[in-house]
Amino acid sequence: MAHPILGNQYQAEGSCKQYNATRDQHNHNYLVTHNHYSDRKHTPDSLDGKAKVHKEDHMACVFFYFSHCDANQPSVAKLWAALLEQLIQQIDTYDNIAPGLHSRFYQSLAGDFVYPTAYASLFHQQASMFKTVYVVIDALDLCAEYCDDATTQTISQTFAELPQNVRVLFSCSNSFQAKNFGAQQNIQVRPNPADVEAYVRSRVGHSVKLQHLQQDNQEMESLVKTIVDQTRESDISPASVRNIHNIPLNLSEIFELSCQKIKSSAPADISLAKHVFTWVIYARDDITIDHVLQSFAVSTRVHRQYQELYPDLESLLRVCDNLVTLDNQESTLRLIHESVRVCISRNGLLAKQPDSEVARTCLECLLSKDTSDVNNRLFSYSATFWALHLQSVNIPDCKELEDLAMKFLCNTAQLNKTLNFIRQKDHERSFDGMTGLHAAAYFDLPQWVQGLVRSSIRINSSCSDGETALHWAVSYGRLNVVRQLLEHCADPNIGDSIKETPLHKLSTGPPGTRFEIAEALINRGAKVTIRNNKGFSPVSLAIRFGPTSIASLFISSQKDVNTEFESGWSFLREVFYHGHGVAESLDHDKKSPGSMARHRAVKRHLDCLVDLLLDMGVTLDQPTSDGWLPVIHASKHGSVLMLRKLLEYQPNSNLVNKRKTHNGKSPLRWALEYERWNTAQILVHHGANVNEVNKDGWNPLIHVTKSNQYEMVHFLVQKEALVNSTDNDGLSALSHAVSNRNKDISWLLIMKGALVNIPAQNSLSNIEKALQDKDLSIAWLLCMHHADLEQTDDKGMTLLHRASREGSLRNVTFLLDRGMTIGTADHGGLTPLHHAVLRQSKEVVELLTSRNTGSRFLDRPDKNGCTALVLATRKINITIVQILLRHGSSCELKDRKGMTAIHYAASLGFREALQAFSPRVKDINLTDNMNNTAIHHGVLGGRANIVRFLAERKADLEVLNAEGCSALILAVLKDNPETVRELVRVGANIYTIGRNGCSAMDFAEHQGNYKSRRVLMEALQPG
Repeated sequence: MAHPILGNQYQAEGSCKQYNATRDQHNHNYLVTHNHYSDRKHTPDSLDGKAKVHKEDHMACVFFYFSHCDANQPSVAKLWAALLEQLIQQIDTYDNIAPGLHSRFYQSLAGDFVYPTAYASLFHQQASMFKTVYVVIDALDLCAEYCDDATTQTISQTFAELPQNVRVLFSCSNSFQAKNFGAQQNIQVRPNPADVEAYVRSRVGHSVKLQHLQQDNQEMESLVKTIVDQTRESDISPASVRNIHNIPLNLSEIFELSCQKIKSSAPADISLAKHVFTWVIYARDDITIDHVLQSFAVSTRVHRQYQELYPDLESLLRVCDNLVTLDNQESTLRLIHESVRVCISRNGLLAKQPDSEVARTCLECLLSKDTSDVNNRLFSYSATFWALHLQSVNIPDCKELEDLAMKFLCNTAQLNKTLNFIRQKDHERSFDGMTGLHAAAYFDLPQWVQGLVRSSIRINSSCSDGETALHWAVSYGRLNVVRQLLEHCADPNIGDSIKETPLHKLSTGPPGTRFEIAEALINRGAKVTIRNNKGFSPVSLAIRFGPTSIASLFISSQKDVNTEFESGWSFLREVFYHGHGVAESLDHDKKSPGSMARHRAVKRHLDCLVDLLLDMGVTLDQPTSDGWLPVIHASKHGSVLMLRKLLEYQPNSNLVNKRKTHNGKSPLRWALEYERWNTAQILVHHGANVNEVNKDGWNPLIHVTKSNQYEMVHFLVQKEALVNSTDNDGLSALSHAVSNRNKDISWLLIMKGALVNIPAQNSLSNIEKALQDKDLSIAWLLCMHHADLEQTDDKGMTLLHRASREGSLRNVTFLLDRGMTIGTADHGGLTPLHHAVLRQSKEVVELLTSRNTGSRFLDRPDKNGCTALVLATRKINITIVQILLRHGSSCELKDRKGMTAIHYAASLGFREALQAFSPRVKDINLTDNMNNTAIHHGVLGGRANIVRFLAERKADLEVLNAEGCSALILAVLKDNPETVRELVRVGANIYTIGRNGCSAMDFAEHQGNYKSRRVLMEALQPG
């Protein structure tokens, strides 16, 4: 059918060709085969709940079969539960199970009942893990009117809720009902006899029960035929022969005839038949011919009158008159029919004490010194089941069997042979060196403990791995054996080779008897605090792995739960360390399916144990010998519920501020340092000191501020934390908020009264930090609350100085807009403009000069007398020079050396600057303190082009400096031919007398400056 929600689905009315065409059209990759009755079609092969796996493109096919033979049809919930089970069987990996199904499974383990209507929803969730799911339901009309009385859930409702990827194919004999299910396409398939026959044969072939029933019928026919044939061959009267064909086919009467015939056999045959019947009926496992033959051979060694009898299979079947048959497939013997058992028992064809007889035979086999016995079937059976037969016998009534069992249990060699054979099934335990008491524990024979102790077996004897019989009894969950061993003074605190006591072995035994065994051991003085080689005690294992009942028992058995059973370790510490270790491992695994359910179970387990310890008077404010405190532990590990439980247990105590030592960390500090914010809030709510003082300067408010935890800052401030407290560096919470560039916390602290100008040693101020981080929003906030902009550092620098030095246009603009003084000088006499020029930040220079208040600001010299223009010239930065000149800087002001910007430009060959200066210079021949003019500095710098430039501007070439040197004499002394040639060319006098009455030529000749002399001589040659 095609459902408006489900997509294309089918009702079985239509032709096979039509169905196949439609199936191919919609890519439905599943097979529809034979029908099982004439008026219903499309029954898939083996519609008995067995999954047919189709994994192409993550596809699945599930089906369900309603039968007319069932008086009570399955409910809707059972239908979806069965389909869900099949769907789960078709997944490839564990990861393909739907998360919701995982979660629901673990909830059910925790005792959360799965409501019947939930199975349909769980099916939907698991179906979503496949690309397409095909649901095939046969005879759906049988369930059409069904409705759960408790849930009112119907098939129609669940169909309507199916997801898009689920396609449904169902068979239905009623077209009207099919339409009610939303069928849009019908396919009618008419059955034929061959299909019906093939289907029936297939059903029989796949059903073990039907095969057994068919085999039983065949055997019954064979039995009846045999009885009739034997009766015909017997010496009976003709009248009786005539009545043979009138024998009723009543099984009881047929079996009775066979039993009567066996009873009329020879005594030896009767005894053999009894032996066979006894073993076939009372054996605890399927037995073979070898079992019976070997057990009979053992029996003949006891009863010598049967020594000459060694039966074979034919003899066995004959003496039993075919009431026992051989299963050819399994090679085992069994009764031809279950009802034969009653007839055999009624006719006395069993041993008087069947279990006693089988137990005796098993013990005889086990006591045999023949090593070949180990390889026969009877030995295997005897080693496994002798104790079960022995337990079914009333020992006081069978003294011979009691002696035989005691003989076996006291025979170390035979015990070792038997249990070493069993060792193949129990690889983790060593049987070497075991005693009869160990065997009593292994085979659960509590009634033999007293006799074994009286037989001089030491109650605390150990096997090769150091385990006593009590260890074994606990490991295998033998409650009664444990009680008997303890009754006879078994020591419950003996450790084995790995130092494990019997209490350690509880976890390896079956869960059903653990509590009673633990209780019995505790009552006999078992210690729960003894640690094994791995450092785990029974109580720590119970705390870590549960169950809660065992852990509670261990704890409640202690007289004083505050006693340290090991240095630094109390019971509460065990719970906190081991229990929280498991809980935290689950916390890290929350993404895995079902982890939340396990997490809740562990939390309940811990809560129960802590409640128990609190009820028993555990002290919370007394540290252990190594300083452990429960509140600190809970604070460090973020155990919110546990911490609240502890603090509410002693509400008016000072637990919340208790430290390991006087200088130790408080619970609040541990919580905050481990980022347990919820835990910290609980501590504060219960009285933790939010203004605690620590020698290292640690402060709660400062810590959360440094961690950028706005909510915690707000919380602590509301709890009256002092916003202006400082750490050992003199920094307040606001200082750290500004350093972190956290606007929200900064605003919050300022609104709560934080001072913006708290001085700190060796640290920047808050406003400077904000500017350094270029966070103008915080800087604005600080300024609005009276941040000191004019404060200076140890060098006398203001914020504007530093911003200018850094070339930060944004910060300089910000500070100027806040009205900062731009002409203030630092200890070196440098103004912000000086710093901007030295930084060569043309944008900042432009900004500062644009805020010019006059030449007093622009031409303010530093301590060396340098103006901003001089510094710009020395930096050879024409852009800044032009900016300064444009805003009125003077190029004639001298520094301490008497040098002006022109002198520096000439010395450096800075022609662009000279060009800018020349229109603004009244006297180009200004001299410095050494009476050097600009042209002197050009010569000293070896700048021939500068000499030409200055000469063209009418610079005086004959000025003598303080040393009596003209420009030409200075050039000759420097022996710079290019400069000499340029000076001569522009008209410098070769014969001008200078120092010591010498001319330039004199210096050239007497100083040996041949390069300059050659230039001068060339100048004297007539043109």
